[in-house]
Amino acid sequence: MLENLLNALVESKNEAADDLLLEAMDIGTEHEQSMSLTTLLRRKSLRGLGGVVARFGKLSDSLQLQALENIKLFHTALRECGRSDENPLRLAAMKMIALGRQGKMSYVLSENLHELDEDLSKAAAEAMVALARWVATETRALQRGRSQNATHDHATAVYNALIENRAEIETSVARAMDIHRGRHGQDLLRATLLLADSPGSKTLGILHTAKHGGQSPMVRRLQQPPAAEHVEAFLLGASHGQLRSHFGIVFSHIEEAPVLDAILRKTHWLKDQQLQICMHQVSRGVWWGDIDIARDIERRTPGDAALIADWIAASGMHDVTQDERMLTLLKHGKEDFTARLRILKLAMARKRGASVQLIKAFLTDPDERLIRMAAREIIRRRPTDFENTLLQLMTNAPESVRRVVSRAIGQVGFDHFWIRFDRMERATRKQAGRAMLKLLPDATTRLSRRLSSGPPEQRVKALQIVQELNLAEQLQTSITPLFSHPHAKVRSKAVSTLGEIAHVATDVLLEKVLHDTDARVRANAIEVLEAKNSTQFMATLAHRARVGVNRERANAIKAMGKFKVENASAQLLEMLRDERPEHKISAMWTLRQIGWWTMLNEVARLAREDSNMRVKRYALSILKQVQQVLMQSKATASQSSSPPASPSPSTATPAAGLHRKAG
Repeated sequence: MLENLLNALVESKNEAADDLLLEAMDIGTEHEQSMSLTTLLRRKSLRGLGGVVARFGKLSDSLQLQALENIKLFHTALRECGRSDENPLRLAAMKMIALGRQGKMSYVLSENLHELDEDLSKAAAEAMVALARWVATETRALQRGRSQNATHDHATAVYNALIENRAEIETSVARAMDIHRGRHGQDLLRATLLLADSPGSKTLGILHTAKHGGQSPMVRRLQQPPAAEHVEAFLLGASHGQLRSHFGIVFSHIEEAPVLDAILRKTHWLKDQQLQICMHQVSRGVWWGDIDIARDIERRTPGDAALIADWIAASGMHDVTQDERMLTLLKHGKEDFTARLRILKLAMARKRGASVQLIKAFLTDPDERLIRMAAREIIRRRPTDFENTLLQLMTNAPESVRRVVSRAIGQVGFDHFWIRFDRMERATRKQAGRAMLKLLPDATTRLSRRLSSGPPEQRVKALQIVQELNLAEQLQTSITPLFSHPHAKVRSKAVSTLGEIAHVATDVLLEKVLHDTDARVRANAIEVLEAKNSTQFMATLAHRARVGVNRERANAIKAMGKFKVENASAQLLEMLRDERPEHKISAMWTLRQIGWWTMLNEVARLAREDSNMRVKRYALSILKQVQQVLMQSKATASQSSSPPASPSPSTATPAAGLHRKAG
């Protein structure tokens, strides 16, 4: 019955339902108050949630905890209550924001901080300090690692809460320090120092922000001995030029044990209790010599020795000198991953333009993760000659590092090879291409893009590279569409490259032989059929040997000669006697390729009687070649004690052919 009543109140649109539930919270028992609060949270009405905010201070601890667990439902109510005309309602809203750790509602605190009413401004300042203390405490706990009793889920929840709220809290505190001129400046300064616990903190950035209203109070406070909770801000502030001269002096006035304890936990060399010596060296910007630092780190574990790098980074000495000292620490911690990671992070935190010698040392680190981080940092900084540095790394680097480098300089390396390709000799560019493929894992992808887009000349060049580097199998999917390219040169080169693919379908080649409009494409397809020993298309080849253009006929006759077709010699003789000069020249080229030297009489006739000078010159060049080979053969025979073995008809030399003719 009671459950039905509560459900009816949840569904009701009447504000009287809120009044009834709030009255139950005032006069009911603990159990009844809990049920009323649950019902109000389910209703999510502004009137009801505002009433809970007004009564928050009077609720029991369990009810307050229940409300804080659902704090995000109160955001609208907290905003309205924080701007109410009733001071108690404003105070309750600010208290609930602080206890609920709602950084996103910190703007409500900022509005009340500038009120003339002393109670409101004081409560707002205290709430900001409470939020800052929560951020600083939980951040330290996460950095140290929580106790064994804390679960992983709880640590994750705290981390997510900090990520969600810290930025808004830092912004509100930094803004309040800039524009607040009331009597609560010390409270805001305390909150500022609590949040200044990392180099990326917005409140630590006040030290570097020109004309910021909170800079002077912050500098004055950091020139004094720190409180235990402000040690991080004190140490980080020491790197600021305006504070460096006061850094060593302050330590002589630190007497409180908790403060010294906190400093010793945050630093390393202070474990030696030599505060004055350390601070004097830091403030002067000098450090120990190589012998002293080597003697000191020998008695320390690698993890402890790596902490010295923090002091070196804050010392103000030249970055080249820092590199020398840190390389010594790196060599000492070569077996400790955490120590090496700490040193690398310090090197990465330097400004752009600083020395990268230390970062380069990590390119040979035994751990792949550190190599990858160092490579990314060098790519980000882009020092002089960084491409060569990274290309040398590609030779034996892990695969993940090669991918990082390839994404950064792959285009540069590929373009360099692409531009120089035409200017290199064939053997040299093949060797350079293989090196490029080894160094750049995505080179085939870049080459595929050149095949798929761009002008015809670029695609022909890409096909030439594919053919010379034997990449046709890998890029078959990019080559196949080029068979239908509108430009004849591209189709011709694609068909020629197709010969490099072992399992290509011969019907594709036959389609090109029979139906392509360009003679060059048809001729290349015949050459590929010959290379693949496709004898089932002899009828097609015989037809092309009779009716094709000169190059088609020559390739078809050459293929028929390779397959020892009977009428191949007759087709060649017919082509030699063709009236067209280009056909005669192609026929003599075929004769030179297949070695049917029994037709030299026909070649001699062309050299003697043909009316075309190009045909006569080509025929004469063949006859001169035969004469030279014949003279070399006779000289070899006269020097040898036994006659040379008779060559086979398919591989007969010109001299052997002439001997057979004479016989």
